[in-house]
Amino acid sequence: MNYQVRKIRNNSRLKGVKIENDFTNGPIFRQMILFAIPLMFTNILQILFNTADVIVLGVFVGDDAVAAVGSTGSLINLITSLVIGLSMGVNVVASKHLGSHNEEGVQKIIGMSILLSLISGVVIALVGWFGAKTFLTLMDCDSEIIDLSATYLKVYFLGVPLVILYNFLSAIMRAAGDSKRPFIYLLISGVVNVGLNVFFILVLNMTVEGVAIATVVSQGLSSLLCIIQLVGAKGIVKLKAKFIKFYKAEFIEVVRIGLPAGVQSSLFSLSNVFIQSTINKCGKLAMAGSSYAVQIEAYVYASLHSISMALMTFVSQNFGAKKIDRIYKAITSALIICITASLTLGTAGLLLVKPIIGSIAENQEVVDYAFKRATFVCLPYFLCGIMEVFSYTMRAIGRSVTSMIISLLGACLLRIVWVVVMFSFFPSYTLIFVTYPVSWIITSVVLAAMLFPMLKKLRVKFESEVAVESTITE
Repeated sequence: MNYQVRKIRNNSRLKGVKIENDFTNGPIFRQMILFAIPLMFTNILQILFNTADVIVLGVFVGDDAVAAVGSTGSLINLITSLVIGLSMGVNVVASKHLGSHNEEGVQKIIGMSILLSLISGVVIALVGWFGAKTFLTLMDCDSEIIDLSATYLKVYFLGVPLVILYNFLSAIMRAAGDSKRPFIYLLISGVVNVGLNVFFILVLNMTVEGVAIATVVSQGLSSLLCIIQLVGAKGIVKLKAKFIKFYKAEFIEVVRIGLPAGVQSSLFSLSNVFIQSTINKCGKLAMAGSSYAVQIEAYVYASLHSISMALMTFVSQNFGAKKIDRIYKAITSALIICITASLTLGTAGLLLVKPIIGSIAENQEVVDYAFKRATFVCLPYFLCGIMEVFSYTMRAIGRSVTSMIISLLGACLLRIVWVVVMFSFFPSYTLIFVTYPVSWIITSVVLAAMLFPMLKKLRVKFESEVAVESTITE
């Protein structure tokens, strides 16, 4: 029997296999909101790990400790983003298999992702541990806090395998439409994280190493809960020991989609490292102010990112089901939700900068620096949301390399050039952040110009394939 005929008939028999949420049918706008809300809370809880560190350090230790933790953020993102980007590949490939009801493909992705996350996590942990102080030195980290920064960074990187494992496992659960359980598990570990922060600092008299250990332990707990869920799951999304191995075809597909996303995130982080090193030149008060502002901005970005992640699952499932009209509707819904949420939260975030940070920071100048950054980054964040909607759609339809190239040229490279040129002539703290909204606008326009012709070609292809499948099944 012809292979394509066997594949179509096998997939037809799997139509009844249960997944958490089938996004190839039903009202898209409502489904997306319900799916994105737990994702949003999940992202917020992940941010709370770092925010809890900053608040506890700011209240019980001081601004130097806050600056030490803040100065490591961009570097942590740079080293971990490459592998975390692979989790997007896992999500897209698993969603596509679920959309086409390919049970064996789903099982292989689940098993392979376990090994991939652990191996890559250990490699990154070793690089981070041994290179911590060298990296910080290259970033022009203030000599007064570099030892504190290096201590935090080393301990944090010991837990990177657990961070990556959680991201891979939650990506699999999201692919099946389950965004609630990852949120619940992270909520539990988030409470543990806050409790351990206070315990290590107040009881054991630790500083930055205490909050790093708390983060590692809490991430380990969330990963363990995900494993327990997948092992005991019923239906197609279940972790089975016999599938924990590498599969060449599935590995190549995950890397083809996830690696460009990871490279893109890593190079974005590289541009942020470059920007952070420029901020460092403005002194430790500017560093502390920027670090505080980043905490508030992160909550705005969490809402945008949750919508983009939800959209990626929607598009991937419908890509597997060859339903191009639902892909268009998903993009429209995501844009409406994204712009509304980001304008609301961005404005609220800017208004909350002075009262919130003013109650924590020891120096008013730190608060002023935070407000300046938030004005140019937090308020226009809806532009970043539009960019991500187009970028994540490209990834979901397998055009991850194109998305990477456009985003890197339009945002990453532009930011670096802007900082090099403008800051050298006008060494202004405020001028550093103007590059963000400018880069978001340019990148969004180019992404849209490339994406929609791609979708038109997919429509023609899908209509042809569906016609052939209908003839074969008859």
